[in-house]
Amino acid sequence: MNNVRIITDSSAHLTPEEIEQYGITIAPLRIRMGRKVFREYVELPYEEYFRRLEMVKSLPTSEPPLLQDMIDLYYELSRETDHIISIHTSRKLNPVVDVARAAASTLRSHTRITVIDSETISRGLGMIVLRAAQMASEGAGAPEIGREIRGMIPAVFLAFLTSDLNYLERDGRLRKSQAFLGSMLGIRAMVETREGDLLVMDKARDALGAVEKLYEYISEFAYLEEIALLQHNNVPESTALLERLRDMFPDIAIFTDVYDATLATFIGPNAMGVIIREAY
Repeated sequence: MNNVRIITDSSAHLTPEEIEQYGITIAPLRIRMGRKVFREYVELPYEEYFRRLEMVKSLPTSEPPLLQDMIDLYYELSRETDHIISIHTSRKLNPVVDVARAAASTLRSHTRITVIDSETISRGLGMIVLRAAQMASEGAGAPEIGREIRGMIPAVFLAFLTSDLNYLERDGRLRKSQAFLGSMLGIRAMVETREGDLLVMDKARDALGAVEKLYEYISEFAYLEEIALLQHNNVPESTALLERLRDMFPDIAIFTDVYDATLATFIGPNAMGVIIREAY
């Protein structure tokens, strides 16, 4: 059999080149927009999501793959390897881990499948998946890969500032009165990942304050290994933050892109943030 195979979901925010280089299998999450459901990445690229968002009245939601689709993906991989490591978006944000475990239980006689909750989302998940895939390509065994990425999970952090407070209110992260007043005053809420969930931890009153908050957040970490800056609409403040980060961390390549549809279902279309990995 070939080396350990790695599977993740479409929230991982991997580039096509990364997916191809390491042979990573992607299980598309589903995005519900109004009455329609789309498979992220396959039927709904990131920019297409934001375009369609302007045509729907209800706030979109993220759903896991269908159980049979996960079973089919695992079965195909089981013909190529005797061990699959399946790494997914935080269970507190999308139940894809539950679907993956249910699918894995149906294939116990075919192959060993290890399902791991990354406790993060978007490029944070991507960082973890890439490390697992790199190790697999170098011939590492499943136990070694599992130990490595479980040690890596607590070293990945996310912080985003968003002005779309209705999303946070819908998911119970803000009270209705907080969302209403914050929207009236143009306040941006700062959400961070804590124990696998997205929690409102701070706020900024304007664009300049948003840049300063994120810069201060990153400055608290002494031993950074990876940085991703994600935003939408090429907001000027993202350029200002990127310039400051390049000055502060000249030796670290900074991944930049539009953030993915799954993350957008939690923070809305007008947000900017960073995902970082500290040395572990």
